[in-house]
Amino acid sequence: MRKRIRSASVFAAIIAVFLGIGLPFRGVYAARKSAATAPIVADAVARDADNSEAARLNSIGVAYMNQQRFADAQKQFDGALKAQPDYALAKLNLGISLLSQQKSEDAKKALLEASEKLPRDPYAWYNLGLVYKDVGEQEKAIAAFQRVTEIAPSEPDAFYFIGYLNTQLQKYDAAIAAFQSALAVFPFHASAEFGLARAYQRKGDTENARLHLQKFQKITAQHLGAPFGAGYGDQGKFSLAEYAKNGSLKAPGAIPVAYVAQAISAGPSSGACFFDYDGDGKPDLVLVSASENGTLRLLHNIGDGKFADKTSGSGLALSGSGLGCAAGDFDNDGKTDLAVCMSDGVHLFHNDGAGKFSDVTKAVNIRSEKGCVGVTFADYDHDGDLDLYISNKPGDAGRNVMWRNNGNSTFTDVSAETALGTEATGAGMVTSDFNNDRAVDFILAGGAKGASVLLNPREGEFKALAGIDFAKEGLPPALGVVSFDFDKDGWMDLAFTHAGAPGISLWRNKDGKVLERVALPDLDWKSGTGIAAIDFDNDGWVDLVAVGEGANSGEIRLLRNLGSGNWTDATKDTKLDSVKLTRPLAIAAADVSGTGGLDHRRTCRDCHEPRAALIRGLEEQRGFVEEIEGDLGWEVERLSILLAGRKKWKLGEVFEVLKALELAPAAFFGRVYGLDSRDAETLALSDLDRPFEESQRVVQEAVSRRFAWKQERMEAETE
Repeated sequence: MRKRIRSASVFAAIIAVFLGIGLPFRGVYAARKSAATAPIVADAVARDADNSEAARLNSIGVAYMNQQRFADAQKQFDGALKAQPDYALAKLNLGISLLSQQKSEDAKKALLEASEKLPRDPYAWYNLGLVYKDVGEQEKAIAAFQRVTEIAPSEPDAFYFIGYLNTQLQKYDAAIAAFQSALAVFPFHASAEFGLARAYQRKGDTENARLHLQKFQKITAQHLGAPFGAGYGDQGKFSLAEYAKNGSLKAPGAIPVAYVAQAISAGPSSGACFFDYDGDGKPDLVLVSASENGTLRLLHNIGDGKFADKTSGSGLALSGSGLGCAAGDFDNDGKTDLAVCMSDGVHLFHNDGAGKFSDVTKAVNIRSEKGCVGVTFADYDHDGDLDLYISNKPGDAGRNVMWRNNGNSTFTDVSAETALGTEATGAGMVTSDFNNDRAVDFILAGGAKGASVLLNPREGEFKALAGIDFAKEGLPPALGVVSFDFDKDGWMDLAFTHAGAPGISLWRNKDGKVLERVALPDLDWKSGTGIAAIDFDNDGWVDLVAVGEGANSGEIRLLRNLGSGNWTDATKDTKLDSVKLTRPLAIAAADVSGTGGLDHRRTCRDCHEPRAALIRGLEEQRGFVEEIEGDLGWEVERLSILLAGRKKWKLGEVFEVLKALELAPAAFFGRVYGLDSRDAETLALSDLDRPFEESQRVVQEAVSRRFAWKQERMEAETE
């Protein structure tokens, strides 16, 4: 189950569907920060390089680390140090790259030097602790991890390793105290709970050992937390390579990008979803009609930015108007399903394959009530299957609804017990880990305060973040929202569109506790509706695109992120100023042409012509594939999409593709399918004639058996 959710998240990344929410519109996927993105601690002092070339090479190296290309990353860090020998952050990351290649002595040398130059950087001490652990110097490792707890006392992972190492030294009281400290910070730390049970068992306290083993089993069974793995980034967030934290960090020079309008035969629409319904690796498109006489449209991507209407015979030919849609694999069968808000309520469609869909709304026990304005798939309870959140229209005591996926193709209304059944907001929402506690939070536009951030406690009711009140800020209620890390500080920031001037606002996330407003160019807008976060020029900095009502007509605006908290209006430079809209509602982005650049689809209620415009990006770029600064490289993401649609491929055929892309099979499977290094190696060495999908299943079963064996052995020892 876990591997399919991980595959889905990679799919969302490749088509970059950060769907802006118009007045009533919610889209395909929430903007989510990748697990591979290294967060930054506020009091760390790892500054960027004085030399721009050194800074560039360090950023490329971090990107390679996140692609599991450790040797390539090492070359970049070496290059950064050649350009600026005293660049401490590059030295730190060099040590992490060496550690990831099991070059322990070289890693220790680099990390010792980095920790001397960066005495308040938790990444330096944490990775030094890891290398000491690996070479068997437990006391030095404990001292390094203790430095981390002094710098970042609100992070649990260093406490866990102190407990782990003290257990090895048979200092069980010290181990128990450390594990308890980890759990005090994060009660669902699975590895700390297991370590605590083991320490009690070794000490001879079988009663406490059994108690904490049961807690560990609850955490893992209910997916409240997951044990550490052995792969890169699987040993805590400080084990990742570190980006620079520097207020003067700036984006590189602009890369020329221009957009041209490309027509699609469709009527006025009020919602759009990009999703690959047929598994061919290309994002297809669903358009929700804005007309009572219209029909839901399914458009198949036939390549080169062109679409063919496949609505007839698909089972999706719903008549009437609607407001939004969402795509996700709710039953984990490998095919992307669809939820749509229509005037008569929500409809959930199961993807039956071969271009056919079935309306299963009643069969899965979801109530279809009038007033639905937006739908969102999100695994709020972290159990491995997608739940469904419905935003409703205010009035008549309407409320939003949270439907929990029971894992058996049925849903249960859990609005009351989660406190997510808020008064109807009638606007957009997005999910994101706002406070970096590894849980999915909900950010709602609209409502009494204009917007709200609902924090996920993992158990019990979601809690609203205090201090948000747009009226006190002199802002109209929010209509759309998107979550993204615009300043590369490791915290997910928020941008909203508003029902009145200024139409759009940007907010910096300050340590998951408060929002701080950031200035944007004045758009002279009467109101804003749809918004999306995209890196339109592939410079490694996430930009914003939005639609709204300008002084004379509807407009699309593209804001380029310059770094250092600065923004510029790039609409005219990219030729988007030629696009005129009437009553625009939402905007969606996807690489529909497969060029590596993001295209845009906007929706409007009263379009100027009977055909909606597709804005196709024409990039004039050089080498951006090798210099992506951030998430997994696009080649890995595209390959995961390809594999998702090729269920009958043999493992050997997959390996040939990996080889052609110069990707290590074990690293690829570990990164994309959530396997630790040992399990990934098992898959990489399995029978090459075995069907690929079966290989994945075999490995997952082996992982489950081994984990169950560990639990059984420990339970036997506590008897």
